[in-house]
Amino acid sequence: MNGPLSGLRVLDLSQFLSGPRAGQIFSMLGAEVVKVESPAGDTMRLLLTLTQSHRAMHAMHQGKRGLVIDFQHPKGAGLLLELAARADVLIENFAPGVMDKWGLGYQRLQAANPRLIQATIRGFGMTGPQADRTAFDLIAQATGGILFANHQPDRPPGAFFGDLCAGAFAAIGVLVALHERERTGRGKAIDVSMQDVMYFHNFWAFCERATEPDRERIRGLLGGNMQSLLSDPENPMPFWNSYRTADGYAVVVALTDKQWRSLMAVIGRPELGDDPRFAGFVERINNASAGIEAVASWAAERTTAELVAALSARKIPCGAVNDYDAVNNDPQLHARGMLAAAEHPRYGQLDLPGFPVRFAGEPAPPVEPGPEMGEHTAAVLTDWLGLDEAEIDRLRKDRVVV
Repeated sequence: MNGPLSGLRVLDLSQFLSGPRAGQIFSMLGAEVVKVESPAGDTMRLLLTLTQSHRAMHAMHQGKRGLVIDFQHPKGAGLLLELAARADVLIENFAPGVMDKWGLGYQRLQAANPRLIQATIRGFGMTGPQADRTAFDLIAQATGGILFANHQPDRPPGAFFGDLCAGAFAAIGVLVALHERERTGRGKAIDVSMQDVMYFHNFWAFCERATEPDRERIRGLLGGNMQSLLSDPENPMPFWNSYRTADGYAVVVALTDKQWRSLMAVIGRPELGDDPRFAGFVERINNASAGIEAVASWAAERTTAELVAALSARKIPCGAVNDYDAVNNDPQLHARGMLAAAEHPRYGQLDLPGFPVRFAGEPAPPVEPGPEMGEHTAAVLTDWLGLDEAEIDRLRKDRVVV
C-alpha cells in the first residue's frame, strides 16, 4: 500500500484490540504490516468466529499481511528473530514475561537489530508495583477512573477506549522513536500503560487534583464537584445536555451568553434570554431545572432533524444522538470518506472505517481487507527472509508455520 509510511516494515505480534489498533494505523498510512499469529490464532479472531462476525476482524487489520508461526517452537522463535532483524517496528501486548519465555525479550531483539523499535502495551506498563498484573480494556478504564467519570461504576463501558486509545498512543510513541532514530541510528523500547492512557484522558480527575486548593469554594459555587458542571446525569445543565425529541435524542450546547440568548429565541422563549435567573453562567447553573424544562418541552415536540436544523441555523452547537444504524449512514462521515469499503474474495464488499486524518491536497488513504490466518505466510517468508518453496514446505511439515 502506498502512503506516507511506505517502506516501513512492522511486525504486529499483538492480539485483541490495543496492539492491532497501532498496527492498523501504520498499515493505513502505507507501512508494510505483517500480522503474526500463533497456530491457535488471535484471541479476537476466535471470539469473532464464535459469533460468526468474521468480517469485523478485517476492520482492525486493514491492509496487513497474515503470517502464522508457532512462537513456542524453537525454529519458530528463530524465524521471528530473523524477521525482527529486518523490521523497523515490532508491536506486542502479551502478558508480562511471555516474550522472554519465548526467547524474544527486548535485549535479544535489540541484539538482532539495534535499529528495531519495540512497542509494548500492557495494562499497567512495565514499571511500578502493578507491572506484573495482566489487564484488559475494562480493567484499564476502571483503574484509570473512566468508569467513575462516566457515571457507570456498576457496569462495563460501551466502547473499548482503554484498548483503542492505548494503541493510538503506541503509534504516536513509535513515530517519535522513528524520528529520533533518524538522528541516533538506534531503536528503543516504548512502554505504554493502558491505565496511564485512561488517566491521561480523565479530564475530571486531574481537574479535581489541580483545583484542590480551591475545591471547597468551587463546590459551593457549583453545588458539587468540578464534574457536576457538565456531566452529572443526576444534575444536568440546560446549556450542556441531551434532550429527548419526538423520534430520538439530540445534544445541545449553549455555553456563552450569546448562544443562550439565541437558544431561548429559537425555542420561542426570548424573555428567558434576559431573565436574571439566567443572566450569567453561574446563574444558569443555579437555576438549571427551569432552563432544562424550557428546552425539553420545545425539543419533545420536534424531530431530531428539525431540532438540529433549527439550532444549526442560529449557529448553536447541536447534534443527533446517532445509534449504530444512523452513524453508519451519516452523510457527513460518507463525505469525509470514513464509510469506506473494499472487495474481499470470500465476503464480497467489506464495509471498513476510513482513516480519520486528512492530508491537504491528497485523497483519503485507501482501505484494504485484513488477512485470513496465514494468508501470506509463504510470501512474507520469501520477501523478508528469501526462503524458497522447499524450505517453506519443510517448515510447514515441522508445524513451525502454517
